Amino acid sequence: MSKRRSTGGFTLIEVVVVVAVIAILAAILTPFITKYISDSQVARSKNEAQVIAAAVTNAYKDLGRWPNRINATTDYGGLYTSTVAPTAALFGTATGWTAAGAGWNQLNTHLVTNGHGYPATGDNKWAGPYSTQLPNDPWGRPYVINAANFMSTAVPPIPVWVLSAGVNGVIETNIAAATTVTGGDDVGVRIR
Repeated sequence: MSKRRSTGGFTLIEVVVVVAVIAILAAILTPFITKYISDSQVARSKNEAQVIAAAVTNAYKDLGRWPNRINATTDYGGLYTSTVAPTAALFGTATGWTAAGAGWNQLNTHLVTNGHGYPATGDNKWAGPYSTQLPNDPWGRPYVINAANFMSTAVPPIPVWVLSAGVNGVIETNIAAATTVTGGDDVGVRIR
């Protein structure tokens, strides 16, 4: 009786060649895919900053004032979109920002709920919610607003930004009247 060799399977060499081709294709395509993911995170961050800026502006239109006041004479240093206040590490060496934690307040208590007792009737009533949610940026950090500068009387005015710290996680935009673009890899939009 003669032995018959099966011809239905792949040889080890054929399997190794196929795996090698797949590995080479993966190595070539991974940087492109990673770049698309990074680009989509930046685009999402820019979009969310614009939505937050529009919500703040709509609140201003209804309330007749920016959502930045602790009381009639005191402003918050900044506003943020997270449940955890920003730390000093978020601001790195950027200048013009109020120290993190010093008079900072959650933005959702102004825009999602009426957590500050804004009037419910009259011409300047709270007509929110102005946003259904205020997310963290795509990298898991809060969006921040330099709210103390809403009331700036400097000429030219000091800009107010809605900013994400971007990929590196550090705000690099200096807050000054001459600032017209975001710094470093920060992503954001100017409110005023």
